[in-house]
Amino acid sequence: MIELIYYSTANESITEHDIFNILRTARVFNFKHNITGCLLYHNGDFIQILEGEKNCVTELFSKIETDPRHSNVTLLVQEPIEKRLFDHWSMAYHILNKKDIQQIEKFLFVKNFLAASDLAEKPTHASKLFWYMSTLILKETT
Repeated sequence: MIELIYYSTANESITEHDIFNILRTARVFNFKHNITGCLLYHNGDFIQILEGEKNCVTELFSKIETDPRHSNVTLLVQEPIEKRLFDHWSMAYHILNKKDIQQIEKFLFVKNFLAASDLAEKPTHASKLFWYMSTLILKETT
């Protein structure tokens, strides 16, 4: 198994509906291919961690790289893992924007995510980088 983390910039024309379509498609595909992970979208940026069998994850990433809904796709890390961090999530996801962050539910999500970052196992370089980058993105909202 491997974990793969990438960062990208959403195209300006992307809508919340587009993002929900990405999420719906990802959850079905990932479940069928035993891929787990987490997708974070904030202020026009995506960061995602994918976990699974190497061939499945790298093939998926090849498709992600050519998706016209985002650009500047940057592979941050790809490395072998023995244990998944998101083993129960076919694709965890949450939209955050400055307007929504005012709502208590989303505010609590940020606080809980940051707390989870402090407590999460970080056995690999990829997992450390994912939590670090996610924390940087989310701290902009608090």
